[in-house]
Amino acid sequence: MARIKSKNVRRIESVEKVDSKNAVDTQKSAKPKSKKVTSFGSGEGETQASGKNYQRRKKIPEIQNVEKTVLQSIIGQDNQVRQIITAIYRAINFKSIKSNVLIIGNSGTGKTETIKQVAKRLHIPYTIEDATKYTQEGYYGADVNDMIYNLLENAEMDMERAQNGIIIIDEIDKKTGHEEHDVSGTEVLKSLLKIIEGTRIKIPSPEDPFAEEIVDFDTKNIIIIFLGAFSGLEKIRDKRLNTNPLGFVGNNQEKKEKERFLKQDLVEYGMPEEFVGRIDTIIEMNKLTKQDLALILRKSKLSIFRRYQAELREKGITLSYSGKLFDCIAEESLALDTGARELSNTVNYIFENIMYDILANPGKYSKCTLELDIVHDNSKYELS
Repeated sequence: MARIKSKNVRRIESVEKVDSKNAVDTQKSAKPKSKKVTSFGSGEGETQASGKNYQRRKKIPEIQNVEKTVLQSIIGQDNQVRQIITAIYRAINFKSIKSNVLIIGNSGTGKTETIKQVAKRLHIPYTIEDATKYTQEGYYGADVNDMIYNLLENAEMDMERAQNGIIIIDEIDKKTGHEEHDVSGTEVLKSLLKIIEGTRIKIPSPEDPFAEEIVDFDTKNIIIIFLGAFSGLEKIRDKRLNTNPLGFVGNNQEKKEKERFLKQDLVEYGMPEEFVGRIDTIIEMNKLTKQDLALILRKSKLSIFRRYQAELREKGITLSYSGKLFDCIAEESLALDTGARELSNTVNYIFENIMYDILANPGKYSKCTLELDIVHDNSKYELS
């Protein structure tokens, strides 16, 4: 549900400039504090110092170390992880570059999680926005300025950190005009141009959002990452390839290059040309295979199966199962075509009765054996 904006809160409007001397005096009187905050995207509390002091103390880790760490969690997207990390590092290291990235991929392929993992390791604040809740200016619903304020809130109202943060806009394909039910979608994309182009946006002062003071928020260093499935885009690409007058492709590398989505495909899909022109990186996620899904369960640091296994280990219980179990779970998820998302539902189903029995009988069991059929019938286990 979109937030209702009051007259004085988070509303962009023209006001007279405040006395600059008073503003400087106010800043001087404020003392920097070390705060207990939630690490962005991690769900774990940790002590951080905000603002410039924090940035000075934190050295940006080497790019190859971040890649290695992220790949321990994200499976089946090695090249894509490298592309995403490279785009973010370029934006950090070369401030003259305005980084606007588009990531195309089906649900459950790791688009959002990859960015969250990178941002966590670089200590960059971010906000994840659902494009479908945004409307063109003048209509009820959230507008683009809400994205800025959400990012600012996630940066603990620290302007400097927020102005170097990441805005992730999901479901952007639903605003392209390709979706007939959203006639104002392309207008929303056009309204995003002001942050894509790196302009200054006027927002209520983070010092006191209930006051009348308006400050400039500089978006030139913000990394904008758009996400979407873009169902049907491959048909536009295939049509372009089939009508290409160049004929046959010389080698596999050239063929691979020609099969990439181009900006002209996005324009034909319904994205405004002026919007597409400002996207400098297009990344296409792989569709996860059965082997990928099984490997996520077996190896990924984010594996929910490994999480349950660790919980049982804490209770002194050894988990026994067939090596084929991961393939069975992967098959179940693959049939629903939701990528890695369905893995959690299936694994939760498997363990729900097991965890109840263990919690209801503390200290009673030392071994849990899973039968292969437990994927379809979660009573197929034995505790001893």
